[in-house]
Amino acid sequence: MKNLFYGLLILLLVGSGCKEDSEDPTPIDPFNSSLEGKLADQNLSLTGSAIQHTYFSDQGENTGALEVGAQLPNSERLTFFIHEVKEGTITLSQEFPAVMGSGSYGLRKEAIHSNQKVSSTPPSFVKYTQAEQTYFAISGKYVISLDGNNLTFTWEVTFKDTSGNTFTAKGSTQIKDYRSNQRPRSEINSPASNLSISSISPDYGPAGTEVTLTGTGFSALKSENALRLGDLVLGEPASASATELKISVPENGNHGKFYLSVLGGNAESTFFFYAPILESADKSAAKVGEEVVLSGKHFDADPTLLEVKVGEKNMEILSSSLTTLTFKISEGTQTGKITVARKGKPAVEGPELSITADPVTAGPPINEIFEVVSGDLNFEEVLINNSEYGPFWTFEIDRANHKLYAVGSKGIVEIDLTTRSTQLLVDANDQVYTPELGTSAVSTLPQAVYPDGKGNLYGVKSPLAAIFAPTNIFKIALSTQNSSMIGNTKINAGGIFAGMYVSEDRIFLTRAQGGYDLLSFDLNMEDAKTLLNFQSKRASELIPMGGNRLRLLRDQKVQDLHYSQVDGTDISGPIDWSGAVESLRPADGGGAEIVGMEYLNGDFIGMFASSDEEYTIGIQAGETGNFVKKGEFILKQTYLRNGNPTPILAYEIDDTLRGNVLVADKNGDLYILLQTPTDAQGNFIAGALGGIYKVSF
Repeated sequence: MKNLFYGLLILLLVGSGCKEDSEDPTPIDPFNSSLEGKLADQNLSLTGSAIQHTYFSDQGENTGALEVGAQLPNSERLTFFIHEVKEGTITLSQEFPAVMGSGSYGLRKEAIHSNQKVSSTPPSFVKYTQAEQTYFAISGKYVISLDGNNLTFTWEVTFKDTSGNTFTAKGSTQIKDYRSNQRPRSEINSPASNLSISSISPDYGPAGTEVTLTGTGFSALKSENALRLGDLVLGEPASASATELKISVPENGNHGKFYLSVLGGNAESTFFFYAPILESADKSAAKVGEEVVLSGKHFDADPTLLEVKVGEKNMEILSSSLTTLTFKISEGTQTGKITVARKGKPAVEGPELSITADPVTAGPPINEIFEVVSGDLNFEEVLINNSEYGPFWTFEIDRANHKLYAVGSKGIVEIDLTTRSTQLLVDANDQVYTPELGTSAVSTLPQAVYPDGKGNLYGVKSPLAAIFAPTNIFKIALSTQNSSMIGNTKINAGGIFAGMYVSEDRIFLTRAQGGYDLLSFDLNMEDAKTLLNFQSKRASELIPMGGNRLRLLRDQKVQDLHYSQVDGTDISGPIDWSGAVESLRPADGGGAEIVGMEYLNGDFIGMFASSDEEYTIGIQAGETGNFVKKGEFILKQTYLRNGNPTPILAYEIDDTLRGNVLVADKNGDLYILLQTPTDAQGNFIAGALGGIYKVSF
């Protein structure tokens, strides 16, 4: 019985052991999350909780993005982001600024939500965060392999520090069950933010001012911030962070916005304005109503943004550009410093301007130019050839409004004879000057001008400046200073003009081409009529007499002078006038040529010149009888031509071009133009000499 019990026990034990040996054991997975590698000079070996991962995938997707964070010693951190988890190699490209501030966001090229969550997945990147800086890899690669839900990737990347020096990192990372911490893509914490400039400070100052730009998405690596001020490319900023740049504005810059480009993203600031620099004034003395031109830098094309004072008195700004500013002296102005300011900003002080009661003389003394031989003649400077508008070669008068219009090498100028103030109507870049070939010279200046007294100035463009142009007659609206071409009188670009006259309804002018024509048009340069054509004797003067009455003078010499009288369409043949002007020969009885002839209140006023620079002035009262000599003078002013003293003349520039050089105002005073001579190439010489002078008698 005892033996039976032990036998049964043995059988039970053996049976039990056989049952355990027949079942398969549970497998043990040795794969664990870890990171091994080297970052610059730092060796890395991490496991367990030092490595975190999040898998981002939306419902129905077969694959997703992965973010792996590795906590390093000294609170540093490596972040790996894989845009799409799949086996293979991913090559990194620089999508974010290389260096950012700690905790800041990199550059984002599309709009994002305020909470930094994204609807699209960022590109793959590697980010290394220290206590003070965040570095984004500028290049490198991932090599990814998958084993079920376990993932291994090797990495080798390059960073840049704030000085632009590179450092590298490489290693291998294992993530166990990489899908285990899954979130929707909307929870991806993008490292990107908008590139923006929210403010600049200061927004005004002189060259050299350091401006601070505040915003988002900047690079702490200076070289990655490409800055412009307007169109001017600037150098690297003096300092840089993800939210602040400091840059000094250069001498050669101008008002404008700062433009920032970082890795293809662009942003712009509000305007920065330079403080004006006042370098010089064209006058040291002026009188009320006169214009003063300032030269400098950093003015403004919009004069309403500027303020000019002389002493404490505000001036009227007539025009401005970035480098010049023209203002008019206001009533009540007293001598004082000129100041210029951008409105609302501190003023910049310039030179002192003396305010005088009498006209300012800028040229040589009158007694060095004119010598009176007989008569009670008085001379007064109006505007010299060496002004900012000259030299001048022709002019006309608007008697009713007491203004002169002079054609100068730099533009057409209006001179108010009451205040002696001047203003430029159009400059030499205007269409009334611009030649189709070559460059501007005396031969391409407008040949004649005439104000209609109703706000318009008509004129004739030089045939040498209108060779190919379809029109050569222009009209300038004085209120807007805009020019327009309104008609054509050319015949094969010919034309030596003796004058121009605009009545209430007609335009009269002369043209030379195989003889001489006197032409008439309506005010639109239509309804053309040839009033007179002749082959002999030169057309020398066209004298308006009011309405559609005028007188056309033929030839220039006293002994040969004839005229044709025009009254509407009634035109006389040549009438001998030589006997009536015989008294205007010089005192020695020598030959003389006509300089100019004016008609005023029923009287003719003429000036003739002899070959030895002696001039006579006379009047024919009531259109009848002989001229009575009123005075005689000599032009003393000379210049050197080919080493020889040569007199300044008051009747023509050379043998082919003739401008109007004599006008009479409503008071009977004369204005004469002493023309600056030219060389054989048509260049002005002796530019400081000559000009417009008033003659009273």
